[in-house]
Amino acid sequence: MVFLGIDWGKIFSVPFWLNVNPGELSDQFEKFFFAVLIVNYGFYFVSKIWQKKLVASRDFIKARFCQKTANFCLTMAVSFTFIFFFRYEAIPFLGGRFWVLFWVIGALAWFIYLVRYYLVHVTSQLKELDKKQKFNKYLVKVKK
Repeated sequence: MVFLGIDWGKIFSVPFWLNVNPGELSDQFEKFFFAVLIVNYGFYFVSKIWQKKLVASRDFIKARFCQKTANFCLTMAVSFTFIFFFRYEAIPFLGGRFWVLFWVIGALAWFIYLVRYYLVHVTSQLKELDKKQKFNKYLVKVKK
């Protein structure tokens, strides 16, 4: 089965991924590359805008998460831009398919870290902040 210019029957073979000169990209695969880049850059800009709004509203815990998300998106976009350039120019070794595999593995690992960071750290920090605010509302404030 050929889709995006790749024979998907060979996708699980080691020589497919370790081929240092995989040839030129198909038009469909170039469009796929550009779509991934546009999505990454789009999420980066959305994360930065959302981060600025959260900082303005003094919600620094969620703003930190948005900063981490923006860093993830920008790093993935820039690294994928390099991978696309080397694949497009058909440069041996630097245009190898294994770089895409490394990129996917790195992106998945970093995405899992972001999800874990949000579910564990951000939620616990928000609960702790809420608890602290409930406690502080009963304290007498000294006027200067």
